[in-house]
Amino acid sequence: MISQARRKYSSKTGWIAETRFKRAAEKLGLKVIKSQKDQDMHMHVDYWLSHEGGSNHGVDVKGNNLPDEIWCEFQNVNGYPGWMYGYAKIVAFDMPEEGGFCVVDTKDLSSYCEKNVEDVIVTEKSQAYKKKYQRSGRKDLITRIYLSDLKTISSYRVWEYLKEY
Repeated sequence: MISQARRKYSSKTGWIAETRFKRAAEKLGLKVIKSQKDQDMHMHVDYWLSHEGGSNHGVDVKGNNLPDEIWCEFQNVNGYPGWMYGYAKIVAFDMPEEGGFCVVDTKDLSSYCEKNVEDVIVTEKSQAYKKKYQRSGRKDLITRIYLSDLKTISSYRVWEYLKEY
């Protein structure tokens, strides 16, 4: 069970990452619209992005990462498909060590994980690199990859932070 303090910390850091992302996307000339709460929860879309007159594309923003670590979700805590299988076209990882957001197409990331993550379940977080990790008493299946792995995905790019206001 997640503690009240951890939930509060995650909420605050998530809000900061989303605010940084909105500014970075607008810097690139994108129109940014915050998703509705049910879209965020069920579709895994934090924002809808579009170019002038273009169609909307969903993005899932991931904050609260440790340096060089990316956690990818095959299956959520309720046993449903994880955020890699949501409606977001792209996923953006807040990575201060890269000076912005490491962005990849969600389909490319899920394909990478399906091909490179062993279909073996481990229960120790320390063993989760490219293996499916499941927490005790939960139905989730997640894996850990590194930034160097993410950089091998062809759609990888960095959207720099907005540094002036």
